[in-house]
Amino acid sequence: MAKDLLKIIFIAIIAAGVLTAGTYFYLNKNKLHQEKFLSPQETAQKALNYINENLLQKGVTASLVDVVEENGLYKIRIKVGEQEFVTYITKNGKILFPEEGINLEEKPATTTPTEEPKKLTIGSFSVSTDTVCKENEKPAIYFFGSTTCPHCAWEHPIMEKIVKKFEGLISFHNNMDSNSDADIFKKYSTGGVPTLVLGCKYYRVGSGEGEGEELESKNLTAIICKLTGNQPSETCDSVKDLISQIVE
Repeated sequence: MAKDLLKIIFIAIIAAGVLTAGTYFYLNKNKLHQEKFLSPQETAQKALNYINENLLQKGVTASLVDVVEENGLYKIRIKVGEQEFVTYITKNGKILFPEEGINLEEKPATTTPTEEPKKLTIGSFSVSTDTVCKENEKPAIYFFGSTTCPHCAWEHPIMEKIVKKFEGLISFHNNMDSNSDADIFKKYSTGGVPTLVLGCKYYRVGSGEGEGEELESKNLTAIICKLTGNQPSETCDSVKDLISQIVE
């Protein structure tokens, strides 16, 4: 749902936002002149709050780059991960423009999923049907993040600390502020960061902040233990209960 909405909002905005916004303003200019206008910052914050609260996955956050007045509307530039998007909003703060206006005073309508729900396991990791990916017979572990992302800043040191426990048993790809392994990122991420891909079998977009550092560390340890055949034993024995809960 969130992925589909993001695609509608941001990709459609780039393709048709200016034309649609201009058409709406022309057709409703008399009505808009009679309404109370919000300041650019107030309007931009309202749009940002709506996007973060209703359209993005947990752990993925949009931030404001700038807002300016353009053609009787406010033009808002926001950043999600490393990508920037432009959208338009009426000065009364009510309508956000992709291909059609989105009423910020209403919640998105729920729809019945057309795809089978993904399997989830501990730590809110999705479970893929792929075989475990390896390098030199070692499970490949990927971290994708950015130093400008506060959720990445929280997750990254935890991941670095955990992978040290498996030195010599895994192949760790530490893609902080890196464009490496773009094929893996494209396959397992919705475009948000942080993205964690553990052996191409378990993956998650977003941090584990909701679980807290202690449980997030245990969840990461347990999943990597699952991939290494419970090695090293001194590390994996301490999370046996979690290992037994991991969905395959």
